[in-house]
Amino acid sequence: MNIENIKNKLESKEYDFLRNNEHLGDRIILLTTGGSYAYGTNIETSDLDIRGIAIEGEKEVLGLSNFEQFEDVSTDTTIYGLKKVIGLLLNCNPNTVEMLGTKDEHVFILSEEGRLIRENIDLFLSKRAIHSFGGYATARATCK
Repeated sequence: MNIENIKNKLESKEYDFLRNNEHLGDRIILLTTGGSYAYGTNIETSDLDIRGIAIEGEKEVLGLSNFEQFEDVSTDTTIYGLKKVIGLLLNCNPNTVEMLGTKDEHVFILSEEGRLIRENIDLFLSKRAIHSFGGYATARATCK
């Protein structure tokens, strides 16, 4: 699937939740590919993983409600709340770090806030990556 195909797919009814969910819509500051597309290892039969970050709304900021992440299993989409993703990034979580290193053409939504996070990837990379990526690789190897 090429970039234009991905863009068209994201505009389809299947992905309406990106526009209609109360925690998403114009709150999304970063939307990009994940998985094999993020790593450049995708092949023709690869599934499409979508990852992103959304800024919490007023209720979440005031502590009246909670939003950590949104998942749509059928489309393999995960959108993290900003507060949660910062914690995961500080721990070098592989599923979140990959969002900061995708190719620019694989970024479909990028606000000023999202751009700042991507540009400052070095703030989130540390020796913790040895353990988090090593643990991730071990877990993936044992589940095959």
